[in-house]
Amino acid sequence: MKKKIISVVASALLMTTAFSGSVFANSLDPLKNKIELPGTEESSKDFRNFNPDHFKLPQIPQTLNKNGVSGFSYNKTAESDILYETEPNDYIEEANSLPMNKGMVGAFQWEEDIDLYKVKATSTDYMVVFGATLDEYPYMGLAYGVFDSNLDYVEPEVYEYEDENGIYFQIVPVKPGDYYILAMDYYELGSNELYLLMAQMLDTKAPSAPTVNAIDDNDTSISGIAEKNSTVTIKNGSTVLGKPKANSSGNFKLTIKKIKAGSKITATATDEAGNVSKATTVTVKDKTAPGAPKVNAVDDNDKSVSGKAEANSTVTVKNGKKTLGSPKVDKSGKFKLTIKSVKAGTKLTFTAKDASGNVSKATTVTVADKTAPSLTLKNIYSTTKTATGKTEAGAKLTFKVGKTTIGSGTANAKGDFKIAIKRQKKNTTITVTVSDKAKNTKKVTTKVK
Repeated sequence: MKKKIISVVASALLMTTAFSGSVFANSLDPLKNKIELPGTEESSKDFRNFNPDHFKLPQIPQTLNKNGVSGFSYNKTAESDILYETEPNDYIEEANSLPMNKGMVGAFQWEEDIDLYKVKATSTDYMVVFGATLDEYPYMGLAYGVFDSNLDYVEPEVYEYEDENGIYFQIVPVKPGDYYILAMDYYELGSNELYLLMAQMLDTKAPSAPTVNAIDDNDTSISGIAEKNSTVTIKNGSTVLGKPKANSSGNFKLTIKKIKAGSKITATATDEAGNVSKATTVTVKDKTAPGAPKVNAVDDNDKSVSGKAEANSTVTVKNGKKTLGSPKVDKSGKFKLTIKSVKAGTKLTFTAKDASGNVSKATTVTVADKTAPSLTLKNIYSTTKTATGKTEAGAKLTFKVGKTTIGSGTANAKGDFKIAIKRQKKNTTITVTVSDKAKNTKKVTTKVK
């Protein structure tokens, strides 16, 4: 089980003269007042993106002469991740360079030996410094601290020991520039036991919120830009649609199924250190036109037109180029418009426009003829052999006396008609029936004069 411990580090500053012109040959006591071994106080600082369990010590070459470290002259890289202390490095101007993410192997060669290492912080953030003793059962007490370029002591916000891996680590706030790590054996044994130090920048800054390209209800992908190499989490409500990886240029893309207009899509970026950005929210635009309206039958007697269309859309009703009206569709999808009677045969068009401005295809309805034809009949006399008059163009006329047909015919294109009939006696009642092409019928009676 992991055990966390933190040192109680004094807030006093290390005097500049401690580094310059002195090798602490007389006593380490002044340093012990600033740099202590870990105590038992629990850390109150939580770096949620840092997990020491993920840190692994570099592989130390087995050929390292552990008995001959007093003559350290190793300043070459035995492996790509390992450097070796070069003595003397007790003075500030002799500090060994320690690149980030490189392991430095060293040893304390005499009781009051100190080792200095120079590291370069690359950003305003936090630096974590790992330390470990390399002997299975060490005698020495590895202690170390960080000082800035002014040789002011940088108090760690976390100084803990990970007993599962045998690793000490400090987390200190830094700004871009040079820092110094001072290591010593708290017990002043000069045992020549090996230790390892390693520094890494700790990324605690969240990425910027992703930039997401516009999305509409016809799209089958979502794309945008986020911090390079980050992972973008894309959600529709609480449903995760996917987690595309941003490439080295920051571009990302996710293939999706079409999403309903009005849906709110959120995107967050998680960088390689586990920092999560603020969310970007994009509303799916409506780019799909409504279905064409369904219109109830209209005839030349109607005083209104009605039908169904997309809920909350607006229906435009036209007679040719003339707009008769633009009724609003209710939430049930119904609409109605009051109009004046329209001539039979007229073609009315209906389109629906939704709130996003998408316009449907047109529905065309021809006004049905439900009006009986008019009829003007000239007087018929007992001597009349041809009935004349005017009615609806193309209408058919039938003349009867009782049940007997005495004549029939069709009006011409102007509605005029001349129909031969049998002569009838004076005061005979003749019934005239006229029917138009729509089967509308009208009957009139006249007496022979």
